[in-house]
Amino acid sequence: MSFRKWLFGLLGGQQKSQSEQALAPPPAGTALEEEVAGLNFRTAIEAHQKWKVRLQAVIDGDTSETLSVEEVSRDDRCVLGKWIHGAGKQKFGQNELFESLQANHAHFHICAGKVLETALTGNKAAAQAALGSGDFPQASQVIVMTLAQMYTKVAN
Repeated sequence: MSFRKWLFGLLGGQQKSQSEQALAPPPAGTALEEEVAGLNFRTAIEAHQKWKVRLQAVIDGDTSETLSVEEVSRDDRCVLGKWIHGAGKQKFGQNELFESLQANHAHFHICAGKVLETALTGNKAAAQAALGSGDFPQASQVIVMTLAQMYTKVAN
């Protein structure tokens, strides 16, 4: 299945449930298929899906990566955030879907920061709960869905 078909299937709920598809990594596509309007949508989706792994490693004490709550909570540091605050805003700033992506992305990073903060205070059980069933997984899924919608809008 191509990247484009995966995204369209995600939006249409075909084959797997949307939550199962959102958790599965997107299939590889061609660079031309994945990149639209200056953003590689596959890379952006994968990067946000990897946050769960990164935060889980902090909770487990199994990482040498140093993450700060302040940095993780910022929505302008990752590839998607840089695009949203730069080229994406210039091109789509007045678009309602883009505005939704911007707000959802900021919310995602706030949620990730809260999970990290909880983990760093040593409350591993609460951090694990927040990672698995709190605002974080919902915010993560919303990012994937909003990116899929944005891709289908700008790729046509």
